[in-house]
Amino acid sequence: MIFNYRSKHSPSACDRAGFTLLEVLIAMAILVFISFAIYQAVVESYKLRVVLGDEGDFNNAIRLSMNIVQRDISMIYSPLLMAAPKATKGSGNSEAEFQQVVAQDPGLGEATRYWGAATDSTGLRPSRFVGAEGKMSFISSSHLRVYQDAPESELAKINYELQKSEREEDGDSYVLVKTESPNVYTEDDRDKMQQSYPLLYGLKSLQFAYYRKDKERWEKSWDTEKDEFKGLYPDIIRVQFEAFGPSNLSFNGNFEFRPEIPLNGIDPST
Repeated sequence: MIFNYRSKHSPSACDRAGFTLLEVLIAMAILVFISFAIYQAVVESYKLRVVLGDEGDFNNAIRLSMNIVQRDISMIYSPLLMAAPKATKGSGNSEAEFQQVVAQDPGLGEATRYWGAATDSTGLRPSRFVGAEGKMSFISSSHLRVYQDAPESELAKINYELQKSEREEDGDSYVLVKTESPNVYTEDDRDKMQQSYPLLYGLKSLQFAYYRKDKERWEKSWDTEKDEFKGLYPDIIRVQFEAFGPSNLSFNGNFEFRPEIPLNGIDPST
């Protein structure tokens, strides 16, 4: 007798069946769709990160450069702040003494780029502020003297100037350049401590303007050695510029700064 025995654990025809071709194609299509969606999300996230990074760098460059300008302007300094009113030239019998001192040292009677002519017999010289639409220069007490024996001063010669950018990627644009030196009593051509720093690239235009409170008007130029501005410093300095950055970024606006010390006119506490 022959028995046809089949174990219940033996694989049946149904157990041996796999995925059909249609099921595999559907699964692959779903996988491709999900992968493409993930790829698109990653690409868009990367693009957004680049745009946000460019925007942050662009705005930070403007903010940091204007903070530097603000610090220098807020600390514009002149030794005349320490002078007694009676010590100025032409008061009492000091005129004869002043002329005698100038005769001995003619250089005291002449203004330089950063210093005015002496005002009295002590040789006291006011700092000179010279401003135009595209540049300005002055003495500021914004320099930090780190080392005690360093041959430098807590004062600094400051010059801001708009220059043509030399970088190829900038094209036809300008850069705001700061020139600084803590050696305030040496002329520029002999000053080895003078350094220049590019502050803000991508400028299409930049203009300085200077507010005069007693006349209640903005001036396009300023020079403390000219009769009209003799001994006067701007009450407010405005920096107006138009700048362009990557990702079609742009800025068109102005910043206004004023000295902390009331050299004349506006009280900085108001």
